[in-house]
Amino acid sequence: MIFPELQTNRLILRALQPDDYPRLRFLFSDYDVARMTASFPHPITDEWAHEFISRSHSFDLKTDVVWAIDNGTGFIGSIGAHRIGESASLGYALGKYYWRRGYMSEAVQAVVNYLQSERSVENVDACVFSENPASFRVLLKNGFVPTSVCTHSCVSRGTDEVETQNFELKLGQAVEQPQLAVAGIR
Repeated sequence: MIFPELQTNRLILRALQPDDYPRLRFLFSDYDVARMTASFPHPITDEWAHEFISRSHSFDLKTDVVWAIDNGTGFIGSIGAHRIGESASLGYALGKYYWRRGYMSEAVQAVVNYLQSERSVENVDACVFSENPASFRVLLKNGFVPTSVCTHSCVSRGTDEVETQNFELKLGQAVEQPQLAVAGIR
């Protein structure tokens, strides 16, 4: 399977490359970024950053895809779709300098569109730490609805007890169109 590069108005979602290493390590080393992810350590080590990139190339693209988010200046974050089948799970991180610019909403929309149109995914879920209102907004803006609250581990915080909000987006459900009977239009 060929890597599915995606484009939006402002972004290219592409495969991670070794050249992304310096920016990835710099941007993801920010504690404010790491503490909002389940799996990023803090501080990020050279070994972890290299492994993050190389692991993304070892995934079976039929079930797991991790994209670099590139705004034309290079790597600014990543987004992944995991366990792709009838359902898929999203995970993402964006360098703090690029927050509040709509980049992640745009990336999520591109990945959801890809999952629906190219992979026939019917349901997408995401899990967000409850203290991350920016991620809540990204998901709500893209049509996700909150489903349940639970706790999850966070490597950078060294705990298993961070409250999370689960979100879900049902795709491909036909929306019933109203019948129009005005002037012979049906």
